[in-house]
Amino acid sequence: MEYKFPKAPDGQRDELWFGADYNPEQWPQELMEEDIRLMKQAGVNIVTLGVFAWALIEPEDGVFQFTWLDKIVEKLKQAGISVDMATATATPPRWLTCKHPEILPRDKYGNAIWPGGRQHWRPTSAVFRKYAFRLTEKMAQHFKGNPAVVAWHVSNELGCHNIFDYSDDAALGFQTWLKKRYGSLEKLNEAWNGPFWSQMVTDWSQIIPPRECSGGINPTTLLDYKRFSSDALLDYYKAEMAILRKYTPEIPVTTNLMVLENQVNPVDCFKWGGVMDFVSNDHYYLPDKRHLDEMTMSAAIVGGISRKRPWFLMENSTSSVNWRPVNLRKKPGEIIRDALVHMANGADGICFFQWRQSKAGAEKYHSSMLPHAGEKSRIYREVCQLGEALNKLQTVKGTTVRQAPLAMIFDYDSWWAYENGLLTREFDYRGEFFHWYQAALDAGITADVVGKNADWEKYEAVMFPVTLLVDKDTGKKAERYVENGGKLVITYGSGIADSQDHVYTGGYPGAFCDILGIKTEEFVAVEENHRIGLDNGWSGTMWVDDIMDICEDCRPLAYIADGDGDSALVGQPVITERRCGKGKALYIGTKLLRKDGAEFLAKYVLDAKEFAWKGDRKPLYIERVREKERYLFAFNRSEKEEVSVPKKGNTLYFFNGIEEIDKILLQPGGVAVFTY
Repeated sequence: MEYKFPKAPDGQRDELWFGADYNPEQWPQELMEEDIRLMKQAGVNIVTLGVFAWALIEPEDGVFQFTWLDKIVEKLKQAGISVDMATATATPPRWLTCKHPEILPRDKYGNAIWPGGRQHWRPTSAVFRKYAFRLTEKMAQHFKGNPAVVAWHVSNELGCHNIFDYSDDAALGFQTWLKKRYGSLEKLNEAWNGPFWSQMVTDWSQIIPPRECSGGINPTTLLDYKRFSSDALLDYYKAEMAILRKYTPEIPVTTNLMVLENQVNPVDCFKWGGVMDFVSNDHYYLPDKRHLDEMTMSAAIVGGISRKRPWFLMENSTSSVNWRPVNLRKKPGEIIRDALVHMANGADGICFFQWRQSKAGAEKYHSSMLPHAGEKSRIYREVCQLGEALNKLQTVKGTTVRQAPLAMIFDYDSWWAYENGLLTREFDYRGEFFHWYQAALDAGITADVVGKNADWEKYEAVMFPVTLLVDKDTGKKAERYVENGGKLVITYGSGIADSQDHVYTGGYPGAFCDILGIKTEEFVAVEENHRIGLDNGWSGTMWVDDIMDICEDCRPLAYIADGDGDSALVGQPVITERRCGKGKALYIGTKLLRKDGAEFLAKYVLDAKEFAWKGDRKPLYIERVREKERYLFAFNRSEKEEVSVPKKGNTLYFFNGIEEIDKILLQPGGVAVFTY
C-alpha cells in the first residue's frame, strides 16, 4: 500500500508540520483574527478542523451547512495555514440519537451509553454507519479540490470510548467475524474448548458478546472479542477512507491512534498501520519519573507501526490535562523537549490539543497552545520557542530513524490475553514491557519496537518480553533467526500458549523450548516487595521459573541462590544461553531488577565486557538518517543531574544546555541535535 504523507499546498515550502486542533466554532468570530496572528507568530502551519462539528455541519437530518466552515478554511488558507480536515463523525448530534437510540452502545450489563459525552455510537450499527457515511461523502464532495485541505482525519481516537459494545448489533457482528475466522462450528468449539463448563456452540446464533456472567468468561472468547472489537472499528475506518479516496484520492487519510503506556483497551495498532495512508498518534505524558522514557517507548512503538516512515503526532499537551486523579503540569522547557522526543523517533508533524484553551465544556482545564492567560503566558512563549526550534530543524524532515541493534516485540494479543489474569495480579503487560524497554535505555540501547509479524529477522538482536501468545510458525522463525546468526532473548511469561490461548504441553515456554533448550515445570509467584537472589549478585521479583530440564548444550548463566523461602528453587538455573548455528538464544526466567536487566542486555546483547549502571544518568541517543545525512538527537534523561554529551559533527540545535568546545552539558530537560 502506498504511504502518503501530507504535503504543503503548491507555492508553499514543504516543512515540518506544527499546529493543533482548532475549534473556532466555539468562540466569537472576531477572535479568529487574533488566533491567526498568534498562530503565525508561533510558526503554526496546520490545524485540525471539525472533529466534533457534526451538529453544526448537519444541524438537522439531511440539512448541511458549510458556509461557516468555508469562511474558516478560507481565512486559514489566506494566512498560509493548511487544514487536516476531520470527517466530523466522532460524535453523533442529539437529533440523531433521539431519532435512532438504537445506535447507542451497550455496556456488558446491558445498559445504554447515553448521549452527553462523546463517541456514543456502535461501530456495527448499520443505522449509524448510514448517517456517518452520508456526512463523510458530503464532506469529501464539498472540499474536493480545496488546496487548503492537505489531509483527512477520520472520526477521532477510534476506540477511546467505544471500543467495546455489547449490543445486539455487536452480537451479530461478532458472529459474522467468527464465521470468517473459523469457518465452522467444529473449529470454533475446538478453539474455545467448548466441552469445558458445557460451553459447546451448536448454532452461530447462540454466540453473544462476553456480557457479565458468573464464574469468569472463557479466555479465548474474551481474546476473540477484543480482536473483533478492534477489527470492527478498523472496518469502519476503512469504509470512511474508501469514501474519501473516491472523491479526493490525492489527499492522504489518517486517524489518530492512542499509543501510550496508560492506554486502556486499545485497537491493534500494528494491524491498523498497514492500511493507513500515514500513521498519526495522540500521546499524553505520564507526570512521574517515567515521563521521558515512557514517551520514548511509545514513540518507538509508533515508529514500528509506521514501518519507520514519517508519522504525525496529532495530539499532545502543553501542560496538565484534566482527566487524571492528579493533573500535574509540565515543567518549564518540557514542551520543547517532549516534542523533540517524538520528532527524534520519526514524527514530521508536532501538534497539540488544542490551539485555544476552552472556557467551557468538559476539557476547559486541559492545557493548550494558547492558555486562558493568553499570549503573555509562559506556555505560549514556550510554544513560540518550539516553533523556532522546528524551523532550525527543517532539514530533518523526511529522514528515517536509524535501525537499532535490538528489536523488542510488542504484541497486542499477548496484552489482551494477560488481561484475563495469570499467576499474579501484580503483572501488567504494559508495565512489564516498559520495565525491559527502560532497562535497555539504561544499557545504552534505544530499541526499535515492532509487531510479532514484522520483519524482525533483519535485526542483530530480538527480544520477546513477556510475549505470552506465540504460534508455532513464529517459534520456527525464531529458530531460523538464531541459526542464521541472530541473538534471541526470551523472558519469563513468553511462548506459553498459542494464538488461540491454548497452553503448549510438555513444559514452558512451549513455543521456544526447542531453541532455548530448556523446559520449565512451573512459573512461581514472588510476593510483593520480596526478592529472589541469584548467585551472580542479581535479584528477581514477582515471577520466577522453576526450570526442570536443560539440554546438554544449554549453559546456565545464573542460578538461584535465595528462593525467598522456597527451598526447591535454590540451585536451579534461571538465566541460560544456548548457542545454535551462528547465533545464540538467551532465556531470562525472572523479572530482574532494572539495573540487573540493564547489565544483562549490555553484556549479552551489546557484548560489553564491563558495565557500570548509571540509570537515568545515561543519555538517550536517537539518530535519523537519509543517504549521507545524519541527525543525532541527544537527551538528558535525568530529572536532577546534568549530563555531558560529546559533540558529533556540527551542533544544529540545543536547548537547556551549556556548549563547550567538544561537548554540551545538558541540564535536566536538555536536548541537543547534531548533524554530521
